[in-house]
Amino acid sequence: MRVPRCSTGRVSSGWAALRRTVAADVAALVAIAGLALCLAACGGEPGGGVTAVPRPSGWPSAPSEEWTVPMGSPPAVPTEQGPFAFVAHQPDGTSPVAWDPCRPIHFVVNPTDGPEDQEELIDDAVARVSEATGLQFVDDGTTDETWSRERDSSQPDRYGDRWAPVLITWAHESTAPVLRGPVAGRGGASGVRLPGGDEFVYVTGSIVLDAVLAKTASSEPGATAVRALIQHELGHVVGLDHVDDPDELMHTESLPDEYTDWGPGDREGLARLGAGRCFPDI
Repeated sequence: MRVPRCSTGRVSSGWAALRRTVAADVAALVAIAGLALCLAACGGEPGGGVTAVPRPSGWPSAPSEEWTVPMGSPPAVPTEQGPFAFVAHQPDGTSPVAWDPCRPIHFVVNPTDGPEDQEELIDDAVARVSEATGLQFVDDGTTDETWSRERDSSQPDRYGDRWAPVLITWAHESTAPVLRGPVAGRGGASGVRLPGGDEFVYVTGSIVLDAVLAKTASSEPGATAVRALIQHELGHVVGLDHVDDPDELMHTESLPDEYTDWGPGDREGLARLGAGRCFPDI
C-alpha cells in the first residue's frame, strides 16, 4: 500500500501542540523506466486484460492480478470544494499520474520501533484512503526491509516476481536523514512506462515515519494524530501533493487535533486519482 517522493512534517518535540510541520519539497518520479499505454480494452474479470507487450529488462513479469475493470469505484466528488494538488501529471499536463485501479496495491510493514497498536492505526489509514479512491489494498504482512532513499521498484529476492509492495516503516533520523528537522514522515510512489508509451503509472512506493513520534500513540490524542500522519503520507503515495489550506489533511502544516481526516479538496483529488485507467501491460 504505497514513487515520486514527498514528505510530511515532523511533530515538534513534546507533541504538546500536536503540530506537524510538513516539508514542502517533493522529489521527481523514481525509476521512470517507461510507462505503457493500456493496449487492451479494460472491462471484464480478473486476469482478462494482459497483452503480450515486450517488457524492459529487469521488470517483473506481467501481473496475474489484473482485472479488466477497476476493482472499486471512487465516491462522487463532494459538493463542498477545496484545493487539491497532484504530485505529478501525465504528458498532457492535466491528468494525474495514478495507480492502476484494475489491480490491488500491496503493502508491507516493518514494525520495528513502531507503536504497539500500529497495525490498527495503519489499517484505519489505509481504509480511509481506499474509501476515498476506490483503490483496493492488500496487506502482505511484515518485512525486515528498511528505508532507503534509492529503493528498487522490483526486488525479486525479497518479494518474488512482481513489483515491490509499498513499504511502511519507522526510523530515527540517524538512519533516515529525511526525518531531520521538522519532518515527521516521508512518503511517495514510483512510476514507470513501457518504451513508446506516453502515460506513467505508479507501481510501488514507500513511507518512513519518525520512530520518536510512535511513542505518542500509546494514548489519545497522540494515536489519532499518528493515524492522521500515516493517512497524510498515504495521500502522497497515491498521488496527492501538499496544499496551502489548513482545512485539508494534505496541508503543508496541519494541526492533527483539529484536522484528522480528509477535507473536501483532499476528497476531490483522491476521487480523481482513483478514476485512472487500466495498465495491464505494466
